[in-house]
Amino acid sequence: MNLMTNVIVAGVFACGLTGYATAQETINVGVVQPQAGECAQWGVPITRGVQIWAEEFNANGGIADSTGKKHQIKVTAYDNNCYTAGDELTAFRRAILDDKVNFILQTFTPASRQAVAQIATENKVLTTSYGAGYLNAKYPFLIGSVTGSPASYMLLVSHLLETRPDIKKVAIVTADHSFGQAALAYYKAGITPYAKRVETVYSQPYDPAATSDMLGLATPILASGPDLIVELGFTPGQQALFIEAMEQLGYKGLYGSEGWTMGLVTERVPAAQLAGRVFSAYVVDASEPSFSPRVSNFYKSYVERYGQKEWSVLASVAYAAMTTVEAGIQKASAPTGDAVRQALFATDTVDQPLFGKSRWGGAEMYGANNWLLTPLPVYVTDDKGGVKVDAVVDVAKWWNANKDAALPVLAQGGQVPANK
Repeated sequence: MNLMTNVIVAGVFACGLTGYATAQETINVGVVQPQAGECAQWGVPITRGVQIWAEEFNANGGIADSTGKKHQIKVTAYDNNCYTAGDELTAFRRAILDDKVNFILQTFTPASRQAVAQIATENKVLTTSYGAGYLNAKYPFLIGSVTGSPASYMLLVSHLLETRPDIKKVAIVTADHSFGQAALAYYKAGITPYAKRVETVYSQPYDPAATSDMLGLATPILASGPDLIVELGFTPGQQALFIEAMEQLGYKGLYGSEGWTMGLVTERVPAAQLAGRVFSAYVVDASEPSFSPRVSNFYKSYVERYGQKEWSVLASVAYAAMTTVEAGIQKASAPTGDAVRQALFATDTVDQPLFGKSRWGGAEMYGANNWLLTPLPVYVTDDKGGVKVDAVVDVAKWWNANKDAALPVLAQGGQVPANK
């Protein structure tokens, strides 16, 4: 098991226990993510990202609302047993009913988001994610505060097909569970505008148990002859094993995913061998210094605290998602879920702290514009295992140009709640 899941979970649960101001001065933030087991490779970096976001404000007396009053931020982690919908709801009940949280960051996994929509809305707890996944006009306290997942899969594969016309065959490798099913639909939607020249040669979802035999999983994918493989469902450690298996089998094409933990990948495959071949687009990658000075400083803080080998792009994804909540708190007269939501939706754009002016969207898919369409940087790996910006996708522009092609595919894949 990857080191992220072995030694740090206990430290995460302590994240809310440092000194804070009195209860009425404190904003309670819940992070519902896997905190144990293999899926903690996702959940722990996400939790850390939120904690560092909070500590940046706490170190300066707290975050100020629109009246100038400052509030300390307390972050508490809640386990959801690897994004299981029932456990997601159990965690939300504890966070909302017992601990009285004001805000929650959760997964984009559609089934998990849908499971908690009612309790979040009934209690006016503003609940966001590093993407959308599931939103609905009936549940206004469920929002997507950055473009993120699963839309990033659609935008990533589309960008690669648009800019690399030599890609003729694509393999889609996704797990057979809620967020894997979402990824499959979004990847297909991103390919659809290029259907006249691009063939999807593989799209069979895999049983998560199949990852115990990575060569067996990889062999039929290679046999399909792809120029590009896009994936969603592997944990960071499994991603490394998958790339190793594909390289051993002789694959020479490109890889795409929401994000890669390249420190794990390059332990198995030399970075120079993968340079220019591994692409990602997952909100923002703080390890790349040029996109945003603020997230670059966040990356330095993270690595200083946890070490380079513990770095995961998931940390900066969570950090970015919370900066939209931050913008709402600073515009609201009080840091409650209701007041912050009203402040965020007072206009149809938000001056997002990392991405600049971004527009609320999503009505065609979700029946309400509760999803903030932030620009999406696409990254490619270099010969040292780092990343550089390949392009920045104007998400609103892309959607306006391609929604007529994408929407039917997303609907067929069960990803358009507005149609239900």
